[in-house]
Amino acid sequence: MSRKESYWWQHKSWDEIVEHAKKCDIAILPLGSIEQHGHHLPTGHDTMQLFPMMEEVARQTGAMLLPCPWYGAHPHHHWGFPGTIPLSNDTMKALIKDIVRGASKAGFNKFILFFGHGQAFVTNYAVQDLGIEGYYVLSVMFQNMVREEHWKIFETPFWHADEAETSLALSLFPEYVDMSKAVVESATPLLDREFVTGCTEVGSSKPLRFDEGTVSAPEYKDLKYGVVGDPTKATKEKGDKYFKVIVDGLVKLVNHINTKYPAGTKIETN
Repeated sequence: MSRKESYWWQHKSWDEIVEHAKKCDIAILPLGSIEQHGHHLPTGHDTMQLFPMMEEVARQTGAMLLPCPWYGAHPHHHWGFPGTIPLSNDTMKALIKDIVRGASKAGFNKFILFFGHGQAFVTNYAVQDLGIEGYYVLSVMFQNMVREEHWKIFETPFWHADEAETSLALSLFPEYVDMSKAVVESATPLLDREFVTGCTEVGSSKPLRFDEGTVSAPEYKDLKYGVVGDPTKATKEKGDKYFKVIVDGLVKLVNHINTKYPAGTKIETN
């Protein structure tokens, strides 16, 4: 019986992993989360969406895929809502650093942290610490990567369990979506929106990003359903288009790194 082709680290023996690094020494670490996404989406949404994205990126680029942690770090206002299981910032940062250190022993020299759940407030610190240690690591939140494309597909900005996230779910795992429970809901900002940049705002000069302060009220006190946005506008077709632009954006980045720094090239960071 022939073995199934896979780019996932956990499906390979250690010698296969070492040989892979000789051809492509870029490893992608997808970072998920377990978090309530309203009554219509599964709590594993932010993790589940990553698997088909990563597999298509790896198929096109040859990058290695590191095992995906299902849990993640959360902004303060996400804590306390039933269904959400947050890791502390220190735990998440330590997890990322240990994974990169371990994977490097097999010959991987370039790492990309990839996620759609807003935890850059942790990944950015991990990247800086790892850079001091000599590791080349990039942190990519896909909403930032495709801001302009977002507005070609969706009617509303990216928030939470909204049009964009629900469209991705309808595209990638519709069997876990119940659109009969989708509702429109909004969160209470602690600062007016003129001072806070959302995930998909283009050309903003506002002083704060959504994760750079206590800018939102605690969701478990503020929201009845756990939705920020309008999931009723979601469609599978929108999700298909969004999936493609996300994959295309990451493929472009990986191919650029692979061309500029071929396998075996160690980039000096310290």
